[in-house]
Amino acid sequence: MIMAVLLSGCGKNEARPLHVEDGKIVDHNGEEVILRGVNLGGWLIQESWMCPVNGEDRAWANLDTLNLLESRFTEEQVQTLLDTYQDNWITEEDIKEIAGLGCNVVRVPFWYRNFMKDEQGTWIAEDPDENPGFRRLDWVIDQAEQNGMYVILDMHGCPGGQSMDHCCGTLCQNRLYTDEQCQETMEKLWVAIAKRYRDSVTVAAYDIMNEPQNNGGYEGENSYDPWNSESWKLSNLIYDRMIKAIREVDQEHIITVEGIWRISNLPDPEKQGWTNMMYQLHLYDGDDMFRQLAADLAKTAKRYNVAAYVGEFQNMHGLAICNEYGISWTTWTYKGTNQDVGDFFWYFGKPERADCENDSYEEILRKWGEPIRTEHFAKKLAVYRQIEQHAAQ
Repeated sequence: MIMAVLLSGCGKNEARPLHVEDGKIVDHNGEEVILRGVNLGGWLIQESWMCPVNGEDRAWANLDTLNLLESRFTEEQVQTLLDTYQDNWITEEDIKEIAGLGCNVVRVPFWYRNFMKDEQGTWIAEDPDENPGFRRLDWVIDQAEQNGMYVILDMHGCPGGQSMDHCCGTLCQNRLYTDEQCQETMEKLWVAIAKRYRDSVTVAAYDIMNEPQNNGGYEGENSYDPWNSESWKLSNLIYDRMIKAIREVDQEHIITVEGIWRISNLPDPEKQGWTNMMYQLHLYDGDDMFRQLAADLAKTAKRYNVAAYVGEFQNMHGLAICNEYGISWTTWTYKGTNQDVGDFFWYFGKPERADCENDSYEEILRKWGEPIRTEHFAKKLAVYRQIEQHAAQ
């Protein structure tokens, strides 16, 4: 499948991926491209607050689900359950739906356990063509290319965890910054990803790690204060290591790094030796703060000669603000199972939740099958209309 992506993409865009010039994303013709789209949250890494699993919000992570499944079922059965879930949470029709609204990008959150069995970096399958993680990325890149869209590859969950929060797949660990083995495994995965997709023009950017030091509200070891400069230094050291490793094998693709929760947390890329960069914020803020932080992002991007990107937000007024400042954006997120969180989702549904501790294999297989397809979810019309209005501007 990946060869088809590369060959068709090269023929269309003359083999050069999107890149950053003078602080703007441009294509092979030098024409500006502003990325506008949505995250495929909950697909390759589950978050219990928005996915059909019975874990308690902020007390349960994807690793808890995986550990339970592995303690009860065979390796083959566990992979079948995960494949069934991923086959149905996002389908070809979903990618077509997103493109049909005028969007030109999907951000794809994944975690290292899609590819690896452990923090030591043991591949689930040594052959990338047989590895379930690469097979999923191959598929979504192929689907995006067929529908005229780009893909941002987002490492949402790093070995050891890059925050205390459950969204990184682990909970209350945040060991990445002090664990050399975890850093080696993360580097191994990013290098493998960059080698595989370095010729793909459909891949817009590599997103090094999602929301580092998202530690607010947590206590205990490694719960570094996200507002403290020492936390930013730890994050930037990881960025630096991964960027240098990726650039050894791929000099062409844009790399994006996130300032959590302020763009001032990121360093001057020229001093770091970072090239072809896109600086990113996640803005879960009201209108006034959203505008203030977006303006600061645009100003910083211009000063540093990097592209600007809001990778996650749910405030639909943010669409117009990002467009006003020429900032690329992806909303959080395409679909979910929680109605009590405002405008996070384009589609909302209430399928049965899998009880990974007590449900039989057959029950989990059924619950993670056809019932979780988007056709059984309700379209959130207010959100949908805002996307339709602002995506194709």
